[in-house]
Amino acid sequence: MKIGKTTHRGGGEKRAMRPTIAEARAIALQILIFLSNDDERMERFLALTGTNPGAIRALAGDDGFLRALLEHVCADEPLLVAFSAAEGGDPQIVAAACVALGGTGFE
Repeated sequence: MKIGKTTHRGGGEKRAMRPTIAEARAIALQILIFLSNDDERMERFLALTGTNPGAIRALAGDDGFLRALLEHVCADEPLLVAFSAAEGGDPQIVAAACVALGGTGFE
């Protein structure tokens, strides 16, 4: 699934589409894959969240863990931009996915 869906509002303003909960979960799992492809990024996530690497498989279905992935990326603009570029999408959809799972998105 591409993360870059946007819509145009009146006045030419672009706005990220609001993902469903299922789409938000899928984006979070894309983030997990993205982080796991870079040891430094993954180690940072694990250190900041206190997550045990051996528990990731079991946690991958937990909305709290998925929200933590989304919030982690939203809190780090260079990481958010890198993820969005790698997925060919709009960073705002990541924030919208975070909100869909009960997180705060962008500050």
